[in-house]
Amino acid sequence: MNDAQRVGGGRRGTGRGRTAAALALLAGVLTAPAFVLGQSDETNDEAVAAPETEALPLPQLTEGPTGPLELEIYGPTRELYRIAVPPLGGHATAAQQARDVAKNDLRLSSLFRLVDGTAGVGDPDDLGITPGLWMDAGAQGVIKGTVDLTGGEMTMTLRLFEAVRGNEAVLARTYEGPRSEIRADVHDFINEVLLYFTGVRGIFGTRILFSRPTSRETKDIFSVGMDGYGLKQWTRDRGKNLIPNWGPRGTVFFTTVAEDDSAKLYRSDLEEPVLAEPGINMGAAMGPGGKMAVVLTRDGNAEIYLATVDGELLARLTYNETIDVSPIWAPGGGKLAFVSDRDGTPQVYVMNADGSGQTRVTFRGSYNQTPSWCARCDAPTIAFAGRDSGTFDIFTVEVGQGTMRRMTQFQGSNADPTWSPDGRLIGFYSSRGGIYLMNTEGLNQNRVAGGFAETLRWSN
Repeated sequence: MNDAQRVGGGRRGTGRGRTAAALALLAGVLTAPAFVLGQSDETNDEAVAAPETEALPLPQLTEGPTGPLELEIYGPTRELYRIAVPPLGGHATAAQQARDVAKNDLRLSSLFRLVDGTAGVGDPDDLGITPGLWMDAGAQGVIKGTVDLTGGEMTMTLRLFEAVRGNEAVLARTYEGPRSEIRADVHDFINEVLLYFTGVRGIFGTRILFSRPTSRETKDIFSVGMDGYGLKQWTRDRGKNLIPNWGPRGTVFFTTVAEDDSAKLYRSDLEEPVLAEPGINMGAAMGPGGKMAVVLTRDGNAEIYLATVDGELLARLTYNETIDVSPIWAPGGGKLAFVSDRDGTPQVYVMNADGSGQTRVTFRGSYNQTPSWCARCDAPTIAFAGRDSGTFDIFTVEVGQGTMRRMTQFQGSNADPTWSPDGRLIGFYSSRGGIYLMNTEGLNQNRVAGGFAETLRWSN
């Protein structure tokens, strides 16, 4: 029986400081207010004072053969498909709501450039177009529709036209249901638009999970739609709740920290903890086949274990005298990324799902944390937060090649990246004031939700 197959065994008594450091590193609290964990100043100092070692500096946005990269807040510099969304017909207020949602989705997608939506509009209740008028206005595509209300019930018809294809819609959908479903139905239509143009359905309607302080003594788990609407609070009156992740059947894993710094792992559909081993139980990441990776200090040091989603321990995956935290599954479930300071400072590593083949993947920068895999990138790619001169920014690294790109710079502190399930967007927290989305070039950065947020996780 090898190390990756045994659950027990390991060094004990590495001290409260290492436990606090593991918790701080996994939670990404270096970007948060000092009161987040409710620790003493002495403990916080020990947790965040990572030693600086000689390392290649993190890449700058000015690197590369083309010179400085120009950041645009509202649109990338490459040519985008030009699309118009003229006023919709039917009930004025409901139609305006549907139009606003559609325009916002298209803007956030990073794939379209919105053009004037009134040039060739004609009668809003007419679901056809005059192609020449729209082409003259610079529009390649047009979305038209009507929203009719009868009592609280809604009937919405949406159509997509390509001007070069004439007056026949290339995509048409009709939705019926309560008025409250307008936003969800428009999301569905824009997802279909993305499928039509790219072959990959969009991800509007998915949600981003995160933790934030709710007082000086409490922290709670929230989720919000990726467009910034529909805030939901998952925990209340439980003290410090942090490091959330999505669980089975729409549930949520989270860690609750006690006054003695012990930490139990909970799941939102269960009253009792899923894991309550001695020390801290944290960082659950759901994987394939009803399994999850989790961080435990049951043997005195933060190590990564494999368990069922119901809390049965299956195997210990890492064996080090240093901290191993932040497990996150690769697409397909064959590998895990994680963070370890085994080489002196926190760096991103990968390993096979059985714990074998542990390999370092970040070799630039002296403090790299909170990895997130891209679900659909051409090459295996991880986004992470790296500390550069006291400020965190978002980077990506191509696993196996080591090619690293910088996504943010000179825009405050940016941390806790999470990749969208279609691989087109990266969500992250920015000290500019909330949760932001950007494309995979670091462009089209848009704030979608205000307020502090940490350990962001995007739903599938």
